[in-house]
Amino acid sequence: MHMIDQEKIRDRAYQLWDRAGQPDGREQEFWYDAERELAEEDAVDTSEEAAKLDMPPVVPGRPS
Repeated sequence: MHMIDQEKIRDRAYQLWDRAGQPDGREQEFWYDAERELAEEDAVDTSEEAAKLDMPPVVPGRPS
């Protein structure tokens, strides 16, 4: 697992904090939420190869 860019985390945390109405004293909460969201995004394989569906083999004599 690779490290997420601190600047990306900071930007996402700011967006979350701003959307929440800029509450005081919850910096760590927004930082951890941003870190988690970015890690989840990074873990999702959005490549064209990953988007292909694995279809079952066609069995002769059966409707497909």
